[in-house]
Amino acid sequence: MADTLKRIVGPANLANGTATVFTGTAAHVYTIKQITLVNNTAGAVTIKLGIGGVTDALLITPAVTLQAGEYSTFDGLLVLTGTETLQANTTATGTTITVSGLDQG
Repeated sequence: MADTLKRIVGPANLANGTATVFTGTAAHVYTIKQITLVNNTAGAVTIKLGIGGVTDALLITPAVTLQAGEYSTFDGLLVLTGTETLQANTTATGTTITVSGLDQG
């Protein structure tokens, strides 16, 4: 199994509403080290991130409101296995997400 440090997602635009940002590959483990969210819009955008959905029980971040031009960085450690998904819910389009980490597959 090769370990590859890489940008796993993005920069990619987050659509308004709920969307799947990333779907893993079977037999891979993804160790996420950093997630960066950038609000490129002229207004505030509220964003939630979760594994497998964005209901409260699945969230990895609470609802975060980014004002116009602001950014937020998650510098924790998050592990996704197999075909688990990273999902986002936003109140407007125009925010970008970039996810970096280790693909162990």
